[in-house]
Parts: sequence; C-alpha cells; structure tokens
Amino acid sequence: MKIHQIDLASKVEKNFFYLAIGNFDGVHLGHQKIIKQLISESHIENKPAAILSFEPHPRQYFSHDLDRYQIIGEGKKNKILASLGIDDLFYLKFDISIAELSAADFIKKIILQKLQVRKLFVGYDFKFGKKREGDTLLLKDYASIHGFDLSVIDPIKDSFNSEAYSSSSIREAIKNGNIEKANRLLGHQWSMDGEVVHGDKKARQMNFPTANLLPHAQIYPLKGVYVINAVINKNKYKGIANFGERPTVSGKKLLLEVHLFNFNKDIYGNHLTVQFLTFIRGEKKFDSFALLVNQIKKDILIAKDYHLNN
Repeated sequence: MKIHQIDLASKVEKNFFYLAIGNFDGVHLGHQKIIKQLISESHIENKPAAILSFEPHPRQYFSHDLDRYQIIGEGKKNKILASLGIDDLFYLKFDISIAELSAADFIKKIILQKLQVRKLFVGYDFKFGKKREGDTLLLKDYASIHGFDLSVIDPIKDSFNSEAYSSSSIREAIKNGNIEKANRLLGHQWSMDGEVVHGDKKARQMNFPTANLLPHAQIYPLKGVYVINAVINKNKYKGIANFGERPTVSGKKLLLEVHLFNFNKDIYGNHLTVQFLTFIRGEKKFDSFALLVNQIKKDILIAKDYHLNN
C-alpha cells in the first residue's frame, strides 16, 4: 500500500481511483464492510482501491482539547488498511484551506481534479465542506453531471444487538471500560502502544515487575486493571495491566503498567503493543502496600482464569 501525504496544492498521479472517503478511525467492522465492497468493485474494473482520510481528524482541528480522540494510532490504522487490500491511502492535511473549502469546491478540486475518482464510496451520513454543508444528495447531483459513480452505504449493524457500527460507540465503550464491546465492534483487539520506559521500581519491590509505557496519542480507557495480551517483537505474551495514576504509591502521571506472566526479559527501550481483552476493576487507593499486594494477587488470578477460558 502506498501512503500519500497531500494538501490542496499537491499533485497526484492520475489513476482513476475507486475511492472511499472518511476518517476510518478504528477501522471497525462497519468500515471494513465498506472497504471490502470498494476493493471488490475496483478489482473487477482493474482500478486502484484508495482511501481518502484526514490528518488531523477534523474534530481535533476544530476542538484542540480533543488531543485524545483517535481510537487507534496512525501506524495501526495503516497496517489494517494495508491488510485489507487498499492500494493507496491519502492523508489530506486538514488545515484552514480545507476547512474553508465549500462542498462544491471540495468535489471539484479534490474528488474530480486531484484524484479523478471513477467511483466514490461514502457512508449514508457523510458530511463535507465548509460548515459540513455537503451531503450525499449534493454528491448524487455532481455524480450525474460529471460522470462518476456513487455508492452510498446504508448503516451497517452489529448482529449482537442491532446497534449501528460507529466510532462514537466504540469511544464510549473504551472510556467506560467496556472493552469487550469495543473489540466486538472493531473486529480486532483495541490496543495502546509505546516505548517501555523506566519506572520507580515500586511494582518490582512488591514482586510484580512491570513494563511501563507512556502511551502514544490516542483515546484513554477507563482507569483501572485489565486482562491483556502484549506483543513484543512479533511475540505475544499474556498478562495484566493497570492504567492510571497509581494513587496508592502517590503517582503523579498517567501510566500504563504491564505485568507479563512467566516473563523476565529486559525490554527497556522496546516497542510494546498492549491488547486489551477485558476490564477487571477500577483504580483504587489502598490504605497500605499490603492491601494493594493482596489485591494484585487476586487480579492476577482473575486474569489467568480469563486467559485459560478464552
């Protein structure tokens, strides 16, 4: 998959793309169904299948306090899209020039002139252009006039509870600690990743050595303890993790602490991906280290039992 960073002034090789537009945050099962339809139809016509996304997310551009908005990091998003078979991924720089672009000009300058789209795929609620003035009705008008095909995708629902797949539902689930729901809607395990850094050695003193991560920029989960898998150098390990400020040891910053079962390697400086499986309990300040240690032992038993039965 080729990744292109473009802006309003960029020139793009003319390939007559089959294109889906959206942020595809999380690349959840609803997104994946759209992408599979895009790829299937593009292959019939022997045309490249492409995605047009935005960087930063428009919501983050207009609301600067939403720095923890993305469900997954850009690297994981790119890997999933590549694995699905996308040929070209365009990240359009979302700046003032794009924010002020009218819906009509977005169609003319981006869809028609820059990308020369042969067929466009969008969700039923797709909005675009200045003040989100553009919608699928406007796209249908331009499609008939300018000769490109348009496929508007109806809501795609979760068979478990008939809820439409949406990034907002997944964000809510993650923030509430409902990781199993988030994973079901995503179709893959939600994860956080980062470099393993040195901590204050408190966990090691309690005989529960941890790998400490300062997570990359993305949404934060509910503070507390989780059953996890961890991936290091393509190897997967079972374990347990705590996300929070560690009030019992007077922690002052958010940290992801990961304890891996039957693991004693030095991994400082390594990149670690932590896959969240289920929530055990919320973060709590204990009155003593002894009480904390006792609770950690219980948490580990719960986590091992979960791993054994799932």
